[in-house]
Amino acid sequence: MLVPIIIQTIWYKTEIWKSIVVSVLLTVTGTIGTYIWFFVENLHFGGRSFYGAVFIVPIVFIVISKFLHISYGYLMDLCAPAECIMLAVMKAKCLVDGCCTGRFLGFFLNGEPVIFPSQIAELISALVLCVVLMILAYKSKFRGALYPWYMVLYGITRFILNFFRDVWENGTIPYGTIWSIISLIIGVIWLFALKCCKKDRLES
Repeated sequence: MLVPIIIQTIWYKTEIWKSIVVSVLLTVTGTIGTYIWFFVENLHFGGRSFYGAVFIVPIVFIVISKFLHISYGYLMDLCAPAECIMLAVMKAKCLVDGCCTGRFLGFFLNGEPVIFPSQIAELISALVLCVVLMILAYKSKFRGALYPWYMVLYGITRFILNFFRDVWENGTIPYGTIWSIISLIIGVIWLFALKCCKKDRLES
């Protein structure tokens, strides 16, 4: 997580020491957020829900941006690719723990069941999204708007991949699908608000 943050601080001409602080605070806030969100979904602790990091980090980092004297938009830019790394690590742990398994797709010719490799697919998706966000971060026109783009892109990819998880097999809509739609909506509204603010500044 520290690597993309350091690269971005160099691009944004921000003090390197702040990248270390951001990395630590993001790790702590994001991790705690996943446990809190699991509690919100299930009314008990005992698991993680990654959307806790997606939704809680932007709220907590309003205060952190003032403490570090970094523009809120730029600070959230630092968080977006790093959160993708966090997701990839969590999906690697899911693979080891055997949770978040994929949907049953059928049988091989030898009779073995075909299970969609959900953890691996989401891990790869997170790493690809990290690369995409870093490319956007390099382009100055996207700076200050990276986190809402992250919410939009992650919401779309997670919405699609969620259809291939075993959570659908009990006949109910999983929370991940609902949060994906909400993440997409919040991201679009955030981008629209930034566009309106930019337009107002230009007109003034």
